[in-house]
Amino acid sequence: MIRNKLYVSVLSATFFSGLAFAEPEITGKITYEGAQYTKSGTNVGTTTSHGKDTFKEEISARLYLDGALEDEAGSTYHIELQGFSDSEKKSNFDGNKSYTQRDPLREAYIDTSYNDWLIRAGKQQVVWGTADGMKLLDSINPTDYSEMAQNQMEDSRIPVWMLNADTQLEDGGNLQVVLSQPRENIFVGLHRDVDTSVRRNSSSGTDLTTSNGTDAGQPFILKGVDTITGEKQGFVNGVPDLGSMAFRFWAGFGQGSGLYAGGTGLTVGDYAGNSNVSGMPAGFNGNGSTIIYNMATAYYNTNLHDAATAAAWDPANANSIFEYMDRTMFSTFDAFVNVGSQYKYDMPEDTNLDLSMRYKNTTESGTNYSFNYSYNYDKNPVIELDYYNTSGTKLTSEYASTTTPNSRNSTIIRLTDGIVPYYGGSTSNSGNAILRFTETLKRAHNIGGSFDTTIENEELGPIVIRGEALYQKDVYSPVFNRGKLAIGDLPGALKMTKGDKFKYVLGADITALTNMMVSVQFIQERNLDYVDNNVDWDGSACTSSDNNCGVYTGDFASMHMLNNFKKAEKNKEFVSLYLSKPFGESGQHRWNNITIAEEGGGRWNRLDVEYTIDDNTIATAEYNKYWGDANTQFGQLESASNVQVGLKYTF
Repeated sequence: MIRNKLYVSVLSATFFSGLAFAEPEITGKITYEGAQYTKSGTNVGTTTSHGKDTFKEEISARLYLDGALEDEAGSTYHIELQGFSDSEKKSNFDGNKSYTQRDPLREAYIDTSYNDWLIRAGKQQVVWGTADGMKLLDSINPTDYSEMAQNQMEDSRIPVWMLNADTQLEDGGNLQVVLSQPRENIFVGLHRDVDTSVRRNSSSGTDLTTSNGTDAGQPFILKGVDTITGEKQGFVNGVPDLGSMAFRFWAGFGQGSGLYAGGTGLTVGDYAGNSNVSGMPAGFNGNGSTIIYNMATAYYNTNLHDAATAAAWDPANANSIFEYMDRTMFSTFDAFVNVGSQYKYDMPEDTNLDLSMRYKNTTESGTNYSFNYSYNYDKNPVIELDYYNTSGTKLTSEYASTTTPNSRNSTIIRLTDGIVPYYGGSTSNSGNAILRFTETLKRAHNIGGSFDTTIENEELGPIVIRGEALYQKDVYSPVFNRGKLAIGDLPGALKMTKGDKFKYVLGADITALTNMMVSVQFIQERNLDYVDNNVDWDGSACTSSDNNCGVYTGDFASMHMLNNFKKAEKNKEFVSLYLSKPFGESGQHRWNNITIAEEGGGRWNRLDVEYTIDDNTIATAEYNKYWGDANTQFGQLESASNVQVGLKYTF
């Protein structure tokens, strides 16, 4: 935070020091928006259902200061300040916050010129894309997705500090070069307010991680995010409870001897899938799955299992961490004893820069086109998993062979720092391992372009055909190794893997019914390094007896413990229809409607109306409906369907 403030101060001083400002023209806008759910339900990330409750009471005020500088270049300046309050939101979203859509300093820049270059220096937005309901070529500014795509892009887009310069070329084209500050997209449950302290239960196995879920109860948490930081199914909270379960196994199985010993032993599946396993200590006889589930229910807050089917051991349709880890040796659980978890940040320095360039021109026939390139930190966060000790030393997962009569697995996983032989049950609580979730950004090359042209048609009139395309090199996707999860290698089970993607949108716009704009789009996202291999953790082919096996690309938006960590589509497709029409005697009012259908069955429809009361006042109303398959990007938000009303006053 101190570094961010220092960075802003330095840039502000660079751009604005020593300049003489003429008295500004001051304008502003005051906006009220209220929203409530349209149906009862349970949002992702919480076990508490809601009724048709109000979840938004937002008041924002923006002040715009525009004026001239007293210099020879005829420079001007623009500053946009914002006050924000939402009485219905939780603390992370109820007031101003820098580098979100609630930033108190939205924009602050100077427009000037140098030789043949027009220069805009300061905090600002740069818009290169024109697609409806999505961002493709807009890779310079990050986006705040805390309201998904419900609010306008100029509001959800996060301004950053940059140097933005463009010049006209001799061929009539325009060249634009942007050097900008790297920042990340904001998602509910995944942002810089996540608790970064070590989360660890007590050495006796008592749960101390209650209510450490991030943003639980917010309407727009995605299942993929909930898998990481969620209160119930999130791994950040689940890992300490897994450590406490491992402690109970360790203590109950003779503190590292007998069934828990490194040389021989059972897997979780051997035990949980049977009753009265020979040699089990007192308290562990009987149905193994029932005993495991009862222990989890009795002692821990995190949903290590689905309580509705608690005793139904079924690794082929896993809904508990134990069913996913069915081939994990109890001796591997020794490494998990009292394990902690931690969420950390390793973000780019604010002195780092993104580089973006665009060339645009028009052909003799009237086709507009552009070529875009950027070498930017990709705005979607990357999550890396590794074990560390309390001193911050990274631990190595060491595989060791063993023997077991009842399972195909014969591998124990141990943790070492190269000095301490193995971390686990034999060490003190302070020496037990920490599974660190590190959020970072990675650089990627982005090569793209756009075009639009108009075709005259006798029946339909002018038809605008447009398109955007983007090739991304070295972007990251989650890749699941179900075999490694099955044997207890958590960092090896989920990797963010570098690869290439190609995305494009094709659209057509016409005017119908006198003055109604009709726009249709086809969107496709192609993962050029998509993974879907029927192999186990060691590279051998999966067999029919391996319930949890295979390596595949996960669906970042909807993968979850309760949907078998959903596999992504290799080529994900969307279709959208956008309608917009003015109404009223002089066309002073307007309604808009966008419908997006995604492959897999997810749907979203937004209808919004703007009604002009007078020259300064506009009333708004909006209806957002999500529906379809619950394991899709839009379908998972069905319980967050809502209606909103608002009022905007400008002065």
